[in-house]
Amino acid sequence: MQTLDTSPIIETDLQVTPTSLEQVIDRYETLIDRGNTDNDNYWYLGLAYLLQERELDAQATWFIPFEAASELESEVLTSELSALLDRSATEEFYANNLDNARSICEQLQSIDPFCINNLLRSILIKIKFEEFIPDLLIEWQVNELVIDSNSGRVDRNLLADLLRSLLDFPAESTSRSIEALIVTYLRESVVEVDNFASDIMNAAHRTGANTFMVDILEFCRTLQPQNFQIAHILGRVYSDMACHDRAIETCASIYDLCDSTCDRIRASYPLLIAYLTAGNWQQANLALQRHQQLIEQFSTETFSQLDLVTNQRIIVANVFSPYTEDRPADYRQLQNKIAEIYLQHNQAHLKNYIAEPTSLQKIAGVIRIGYVGSTLKNHSVGWLSRWLFQHHDREKFQVFTYCINQNPDNPFYQKWFRDRSNVSYCMVADGERVAAQIRADEIDILIDLDSLTLNITCQVLAAKPAPVQVSWLGWDATGLSTVDYFIADPYVLPANAQDYYREKIWRLPQTYLAVNGFEVGIATLSRRDLNIPDDAIVYWSGQRGFKRHPQTVRAQMRIIKAVPNSYFIVKGDTDPKIIQEFFGQIAIEEGVEFDRLRFVGSVADEPTHRANLAIADIVLDTFPYNGATTTLETLWMGIPMVTQVGKQFAARNSYTFMLNAGIEEGIAWSEAEYIEWGIKLGLDRDLRDKIAGKLRSGRTTAPVWNAKQFTLDLEQAFQEMWAKYQEQNQYQASTDYSNN
Repeated sequence: MQTLDTSPIIETDLQVTPTSLEQVIDRYETLIDRGNTDNDNYWYLGLAYLLQERELDAQATWFIPFEAASELESEVLTSELSALLDRSATEEFYANNLDNARSICEQLQSIDPFCINNLLRSILIKIKFEEFIPDLLIEWQVNELVIDSNSGRVDRNLLADLLRSLLDFPAESTSRSIEALIVTYLRESVVEVDNFASDIMNAAHRTGANTFMVDILEFCRTLQPQNFQIAHILGRVYSDMACHDRAIETCASIYDLCDSTCDRIRASYPLLIAYLTAGNWQQANLALQRHQQLIEQFSTETFSQLDLVTNQRIIVANVFSPYTEDRPADYRQLQNKIAEIYLQHNQAHLKNYIAEPTSLQKIAGVIRIGYVGSTLKNHSVGWLSRWLFQHHDREKFQVFTYCINQNPDNPFYQKWFRDRSNVSYCMVADGERVAAQIRADEIDILIDLDSLTLNITCQVLAAKPAPVQVSWLGWDATGLSTVDYFIADPYVLPANAQDYYREKIWRLPQTYLAVNGFEVGIATLSRRDLNIPDDAIVYWSGQRGFKRHPQTVRAQMRIIKAVPNSYFIVKGDTDPKIIQEFFGQIAIEEGVEFDRLRFVGSVADEPTHRANLAIADIVLDTFPYNGATTTLETLWMGIPMVTQVGKQFAARNSYTFMLNAGIEEGIAWSEAEYIEWGIKLGLDRDLRDKIAGKLRSGRTTAPVWNAKQFTLDLEQAFQEMWAKYQEQNQYQASTDYSNN
């Protein structure tokens, strides 16, 4: 039988042009006219008609082989045609030819409504065209079709993509369909359920639909009750919902099931987050000591291979140490060991993702800067880094942003980052995919904005997608040898810090961060609201539960006790009952009446929070982990503050910001001096007024409020880093040439 080799034109050439379709149609029509009535000729001719938007001609052509077929033969013909359409729809879908894919899927759905892959694909296409509503799942009888389908035939990539996408549509019908998909296809797969649990966590951050996510996670937990990842993420979401008892219960339940150091660390990590988020320092202290011992034990063990989930958890496992003690030399040494182990095992999980490079032309002499992180939104890092994007020199730098697991519709992101970048991506939380895009875009210098606050960013840095990699702002350094520099200034790290940092410390001349100020709203909090006399001295602490170290709280109580007619406002979103018991117990021990304490929750937005700061006479900082954004907001509002300076990065943020705001009053070098400054500021109104005046006048002169000069300093650093890299490259090339 004569055949015509044209089917590949339709099946694999995904850039089909109208001209090539005309040629395909002409050739198949010619074959059929000459008597070659092989079924495939009708199938491919109909497909060509369909891609030419001749739907009726396509259907009429496909019907021809059925006209003389028996019932049994018709079943075979239907199977043949369905297989061709399914294959073609798959190719068009994965090539992102969505119009073609949708046309084919619609025809296949009418021919074979039980084709499960087509059902999954059709829903995804609806989502991609922004035509999806949750009620469609009921209309298409998704649950029934999924349960009745053959689980062995499902396209796992389609399934993962659909499950991830449905999380953005919280509704009862969506929840039931997700459960049907999980129980049918993922029930026995620990790896796939783990991956999906991570998707749920990302979606919770992206959408804020925590109750919806909890329902799905609890369902997953009924299927795999001993799954670490599910318990970990469920606990995190409960903490985000301020359901602290449920978070602690969930995370504690999994720890006793562990039988290895790695598993205990994985289980201990979310439990610590649950305790600290709740403000439960009594329990957290014991758990922290145990957690630290586990990490130290892990650093001495030998592993043939760590699975991906464990490896990703290990790199961030030591993040709690700076909250509890100020021993940077010991902490950094341990973190460097963990980072080394992480890098050794990370290679086994690398995938060769290929990304499409940007169409933006690369210009000689212009440096491509890439910023990678999950916080370029209404977040501390977003608030503080936005001025850099405003002042970047576009003639010297092309700016790329790689936003991980971030809603592209976020107005703050759009205004400050998307619209101020040459190219901006909002990407799923897949480190290798993000790294592939950075490579494809030929980024020269990659700036890490997350550090150890997000393991996905660590995975990006470990892949070394850019020749020069720098950590700035997001947190302390990662310890990864693939990161070249850590941005600091003359104050935020002590002179000997390079002794224990793996990254090269690059000190900017004045400050490692500057902003042009903050938006301030209308206050919603008054002394009358809190039953505080107008002539009282009001102290304020507005930190997360993580930072409220019991020893610092004890020092704060001693300040309150020593200053007559003083009150202490504690602001935060920790568990109200736990935090009041925590502060109340220490107050009793220090002889402070409980009715001198006031507890307030978070407010709707940052401008309102800043306006409410005006109620305070003095802000008391935390130790060994200082404020950063909260410190800058305090200084911008002209409020005196007291901070204790330590040795580690986290214990010196307020120190550098206060110096760079033009004040030294309130900077303490010991706990005794912290208490002394707190009392002095409370008793001396003239001193408070003097500091407030210096802060107000410094708004136009102080380095910390001069984001334009800071940007020039940072850009100069980037240029020197790039010049140094090029010089080393040229030297290495000449050395290699000489050796050959």
